[in-house]
Amino acid sequence: MLKSFFLTITLLSVFSAAHAVQISDREKQIQARQDQFEEIKSTFKQLRYEVVINPNFDERKARQYALKLIELNKPLLTMFEERSDQGKTKARSQVWDHWPDFVKQMNSYRNASNSVLEPLRYVNREDAAMYVNQAAKTCKACHRLYKKR
Repeated sequence: MLKSFFLTITLLSVFSAAHAVQISDREKQIQARQDQFEEIKSTFKQLRYEVVINPNFDERKARQYALKLIELNKPLLTMFEERSDQGKTKARSQVWDHWPDFVKQMNSYRNASNSVLEPLRYVNREDAAMYVNQAAKTCKACHRLYKKR
């Protein structure tokens, strides 16, 4: 009897520890995603300032921000592959419930962001600004559907 009691306690402890690790991994995933988006937001603001607002347009600075943004955008879809809409997240369940549309929205954003680089190569501020504004619109569209307020 005492033996089965200790076995039960041991199994419950192992199960609880495994469950805690799983929750911890999910929380780490959510935090990593939130950190990534904060870095993207900061970089996007800097890019937008250089391309759209700054009266002293500096193509080199804008290009640096565009390249950084492209790199920051690369892991975004993989950061959502595992369902994580519970806990301290702003991601809505629609991300996973409507995954193909979410992927389409994310790719629209990434394509617009990537497109900023080409006009900067030719110091074409007007076209670069058009793509920056297009990327901003795709961000807002995605947030309306997939981000909790």
